[in-house]
Amino acid sequence: MATQVITTNINLEDNARVIKSIDSKIAELKELRDEKVAEVKDIMNKANVLELQAGVFTFKLTEITRNNVDTKTLKTKYAELYKALLKVSSYMKFDIV
Repeated sequence: MATQVITTNINLEDNARVIKSIDSKIAELKELRDEKVAEVKDIMNKANVLELQAGVFTFKLTEITRNNVDTKTLKTKYAELYKALLKVSSYMKFDIV
């Protein structure tokens, strides 16, 4: 791939720094959220309740059941069927490295 020079009024290095900073903050907030969710779930599990009122908020635990295809078994036992049903897709992934 040949090197291409692109001119722009946007400072791309600054954009990269801002994006990286926001990604870091998102990761920190997700970790904090996960800790708080774990605390509430622990209280609910110990009390053996699926719904808990906290002021104007209600915490709910709902069991979700879903059916998934066991692709490992499908690949090994029914390889031809797996290949016939295989759908290939592609997309562009954006990274800053």
